[in-house]
Amino acid sequence: ALHLDALLRDVLDHYPLLGRNVTLLGEPKAGTWQLRRVGVRRAVINLVDNALRHAGEPVQIDARRTPEGAVVEVLDRGPGIPPHEAERLKRPFTRLSESRSGAGGAGLGLAIVERIARAHGGSLNLAPREGGGLVARLLLKRVSS
Repeated sequence: ALHLDALLRDVLDHYPLLGRNVTLLGEPKAGTWQLRRVGVRRAVINLVDNALRHAGEPVQIDARRTPEGAVVEVLDRGPGIPPHEAERLKRPFTRLSESRSGAGGAGLGLAIVERIARAHGGSLNLAPREGGGLVARLLLKRVSS
């Protein structure tokens, strides 16, 4: 069993050491789940690094339990992405034609997150954030078999 809230705090601990403004939005309440630690950790780090690269700081993380499973959200205040591009950006080697900040990258980050989400019976959703920016919402239901 993986205590998701503890994993998120662990991931967050290293960003201030790098001088990056990545914080929790309130106290995470996702609880303990049968999840693959390495995969979930990689997914969260990819989402945070993607937000830092394309939207800048601050980046916030929120987590909670839902009827379907656990939800981890990575929220930024960058320019966001056009709604019609959200699904395309989850495919490997895909980026916006004009990267959100002109920053590079191989275009694998979101594809990896999508694969990890599906392995846990979940999904990755990219949506506009109220007030501007992007919400990357990772839904996790169970451990992969």
